[in-house]
Amino acid sequence: MTNIIEFDYSEFLADSSKQKWTFSQALKSIIPTFGAVWNASVHNPTPTKERLRQEALQVLSSHINDESNMIRLIRLARIEGITDLHIKLPYTLDEDQVAYILENTHTEISQSNEDVDLLYVHLKAR
Repeated sequence: MTNIIEFDYSEFLADSSKQKWTFSQALKSIIPTFGAVWNASVHNPTPTKERLRQEALQVLSSHINDESNMIRLIRLARIEGITDLHIKLPYTLDEDQVAYILENTHTEISQSNEDVDLLYVHLKAR
């Protein structure tokens, strides 16, 4: 079953710059605890797209590079059972950035920059 979620990374960057971090949130950005995120989402009736956005605000950081954030986002998506992510970016990733993400995830990636910069990520079954 295909589960496609759109994620606006540009919006995330704007939201995260407004957020004041607690010590535990800062720690989560350095050492993401995906098990805790998964446990919290098991009984959560919030729609998957909103849950992913909330988890991203806790785990991703505007203080680290975009490739690392994409890897963390993909891992969160996998935990949520998402098969495809359409990520709206503020710019197109270069080949090295995409290669780095591919090396660290089990995905297929393509990009489009027609109207907006989009990164299409298909999470392969493990």
